[in-house]
Amino acid sequence: MLPRSQRNSKGVFNEIIQKGSFLNCNFFIIRTVKTQTESHFSVSVPKKVSKLAVERNKIRRRVYSAIQKFGKRIATGYNAILIMKQGSEKLEFDELTKEIDKNFVKYGLLK
Repeated sequence: MLPRSQRNSKGVFNEIIQKGSFLNCNFFIIRTVKTQTESHFSVSVPKKVSKLAVERNKIRRRVYSAIQKFGKRIATGYNAILIMKQGSEKLEFDELTKEIDKNFVKYGLLK
């Protein structure tokens, strides 16, 4: 799972939601704000995706693990939030990782 030092704080989370640009993907929305520091990430799984907190937490942990796999490939200077959509709960881990990789490269979050 992604270490807490690489996750967004609550204050930054609200700033990203209000001022961030976004990219709409099949299974999630990426909202980002450019910064001068290293990149930080957050994952939001709305109740629309799953009513059960256990399932929402499972999705969140899977996304954090997928992001952690990219390691040194992550570009610096971004604060990002991934807002998951319906259908993302059905993805296998490998499919989720490929989807995140494809869209991070498209958006410039990966080198």
